[in-house]
Amino acid sequence: MVYQHIGELYELYLLGALDREDSAPIQEHVKQGCPRCLEELREAALSVYLLCQAVRPVRPGPQHKTQLLRRLRKK
Repeated sequence: MVYQHIGELYELYLLGALDREDSAPIQEHVKQGCPRCLEELREAALSVYLLCQAVRPVRPGPQHKTQLLRRLRKK
């Protein structure tokens, strides 16, 4: 993975939305202690936190929940 593209994925990485193929290089790079990437990861963590605080959780209705579960099972 090219360095410039790592920062574009930090929010998804923090949310656990990346597959192993995409998250492994980020995890490895962060372990190396790159100061620039660590700072970008901190900023991404703050962004994710603030976005999560900005919305109220909503439970899907029974029909939507059933449709979502069907779609997830197909994958």
